[in-house]
Amino acid sequence: MSESQLALLRRYGIRPVKRRGQNFLVDGNLARAIAQDVVALSPRVLELGAGAGALTSHLLDAAERVVGVEVDRKLCAVLAAEFGERPHFTLLEDDLARLDWDAAVARTGVRPVIAGNLPYVLTSKVLFALADLRERVAGGIFMVQREVADRLLARVGTRDHGILSVVMGSLFAVELVRPVPAAVFWPRPEVGSAVVRLVPRDRWPDAEYAPFLATVKTLFQQRRKQIGTAMRRQLGLDEATAADVADAAGIAPSVRPEQVPAADWRRLASVLADRGFI
Repeated sequence: MSESQLALLRRYGIRPVKRRGQNFLVDGNLARAIAQDVVALSPRVLELGAGAGALTSHLLDAAERVVGVEVDRKLCAVLAAEFGERPHFTLLEDDLARLDWDAAVARTGVRPVIAGNLPYVLTSKVLFALADLRERVAGGIFMVQREVADRLLARVGTRDHGILSVVMGSLFAVELVRPVPAAVFWPRPEVGSAVVRLVPRDRWPDAEYAPFLATVKTLFQQRRKQIGTAMRRQLGLDEATAADVADAAGIAPSVRPEQVPAADWRRLASVLADRGFI
């Protein structure tokens, strides 16, 4: 039987760093299952926050190439010692907050899957990086806090329906793979987690995606206001122009941003961009 993740951490004298939000996955069966989900999307994997290799070890058993990203120097030493001799493993000692995503994806290979246990403070940054890379990746499989999963999967008209659910749900088919209990981590976090899968939908050229993202982010700043009011306040449109834009997009100007379906956001952004308002 292979060494458990908890035993490996103890052998290397690794203690979780609270300021980095480190919670190590110590359930080997779950790690193996997640690795299978990841490799099912692509045999080339860019693993974020590789930690001490709980997921990495199983990925290396099934993938043709794994590029692991880790910022913690002690954990990088563990990864190098445990997997450095594997010819299909590359370690990048880097910070996700400053990662050169294009270079990392290029090193991983054609249409890789991006995967990892995401620290809460960087989750949105990683998800929007995935959105930027939508044409170059096979998708993403991430462990996220359950509240983030709920926001990703939120239905239109609900309180959690917002920027994440609109943008990511427009670009990707988003699916809850499995809930993850706090007990599988060391130390045990105060909240539950979930594994989510994101697979790219139709093509979104940059010329369309950029105004779409700008529209959603801008108007959701007034999420409690009617969409017509939000356009007046955020974009400087007068009442008649805002109503005309909404009508052209097939949206009632009286609805609130959280009540607008993703497809309607795409039309609204197109109208605003065509008229030079966004």
